Amino acid sequence: MDVDVPKMGIDAERLLSRDIFCGIDPGREKFGFALASESSLLFAAIIPFEQFDAALSYLSSGGAENLAGWRTEGTVCLEAAARVFLGNGTSHENYERRLQEAGVNYELVDERMTTLDARELYWKLHPPRGLARLVPKSLRVPPRQIDDLAAWAIIGRALLRI
Repeated sequence: MDVDVPKMGIDAERLLSRDIFCGIDPGREKFGFALASESSLLFAAIIPFEQFDAALSYLSSGGAENLAGWRTEGTVCLEAAARVFLGNGTSHENYERRLQEAGVNYELVDERMTTLDARELYWKLHPPRGLARLVPKSLRVPPRQIDDLAAWAIIGRALLRI
């Protein structure tokens, strides 16, 4: 199964020369948050919903250093996102309301099957080693939550639409 996202890899060097996109994978208790260029994941985090204000602060003014404590991939991104993509899944209405109240422009994106895409992205970023390579892809389960990579998959889907 091919993942419908741009080329994988973490590439902070090209950060300033490309637009930065933000993806949010909404959930009841937590949300995945990703910042990416057209081709690379720059920053990813899984953040409790109660801390959504920290994400709003980044979206309003840039500087993701207040999100660093939840970082799962990449490095802290200091540039503001050019576009924000919000998944239309679980509890997205709560996130929409908060984004609207903060005056953040966003686009809704169909997030069906992004969890499966995120699982594949995880294994591309962290290939299995040793005997784990022998386990069929369909039976591999990432050792951590992957909401952040689902947010990256949401960015990828949105960019394919553009």
